[in-house]
Amino acid sequence: MNNLYEYFGCSSKEELYQKVTKGDDSVRSLVDFIDFSKGQMNSKEKAITSPQDFIEFVAKSKMPSQSERTLVFCSTKNKPLYLTRYQKHDQIDLKRVLKEGLNAGGVSLFYLSNDTMSTDNEVEMGNYFKTFGIDVIDGFSYNEISDTITSNREMIPYRLSKYAPPISDVAERAGGRGTAYEMKNAITTFHGFDEFSSFFANQEIVGCNLLKDNAKVKKSLKVGYQYDWQESFGIIACDSNYKVVFVNELFKGSPNASIVDRKVFTKALLSKDDVSKVAVFHNHPSGIPEPSPEDKQITKGLKEVSEKLNIQFLDHFIVGKESVYSFAKYIPEYVCRNEDYSSFVQKQAKIKRGKQMAFELEF
Repeated sequence: MNNLYEYFGCSSKEELYQKVTKGDDSVRSLVDFIDFSKGQMNSKEKAITSPQDFIEFVAKSKMPSQSERTLVFCSTKNKPLYLTRYQKHDQIDLKRVLKEGLNAGGVSLFYLSNDTMSTDNEVEMGNYFKTFGIDVIDGFSYNEISDTITSNREMIPYRLSKYAPPISDVAERAGGRGTAYEMKNAITTFHGFDEFSSFFANQEIVGCNLLKDNAKVKKSLKVGYQYDWQESFGIIACDSNYKVVFVNELFKGSPNASIVDRKVFTKALLSKDDVSKVAVFHNHPSGIPEPSPEDKQITKGLKEVSEKLNIQFLDHFIVGKESVYSFAKYIPEYVCRNEDYSSFVQKQAKIKRGKQMAFELEF
């Protein structure tokens, strides 16, 4: 069963949301996952920039058997997103891991075999995944006799024992295809997860005060969009008292970009008469929330549109795996001059820095 609603005994996103908000025991694992998603994600997993980085990462899991191959799907920044295994000569199993890797947001991958692949097999595998827009960065072979892992590019064997964690730190899930790290992300591969997560964010944000409930809004956006494999762009419309009157997801893009149409944005702003202020949001599938030059240019244009309609453009949130970036906090020149909102955001930033300094002083 890989349908989110069926798994939790629900027939719709509305029913599942009701169970989550009531803290129903039948959805306890989903509630825990949502709470986990509000915090920092993937901070312990560094980008794979060398063969040693890859070996250090896969050393946490069981080595593949001679009939298996391990795949590590990564983000655009080469951060590991999903680790799984499949039977080498089983096309159905290969299709399964392709689907899971795409659902996890993978745009590239590394693989590990229990044998040395021929050049033809390497090319064939690279071409297979390239067909679906996934780049194979490097392949590795594991030698059981010498207990070493060798990069197909570097051709230097590394002893696994140098990188392997204690046995107690390695946990396999039922079926032997994943690790404890994978379990934290497995729920994101369920059919219906993207729909429910964005619905959850919408329901949690509508009715909030964007000023007083700023932290809740950002945490809800994080739950709703940090796992999207493609960029999603939306708006948060508020009345004159900063109360959120509606949240709309307007555009879907690729893993690296979203398309923002000013006409659609304008239409959304004019859909209700009581819209006085607005913030926008989008996610970065890479997990890194820093704005690109394109993000800044889009923000500048949307601010201009809003000002023409006498609507204050308060903020642009970029959702990442570890945090949510705020234009009003870091580059306020790209948003409108609203003293109440700007002062509140800067005050919260100072409080957070003060707590962090106090924590560091304790150690």
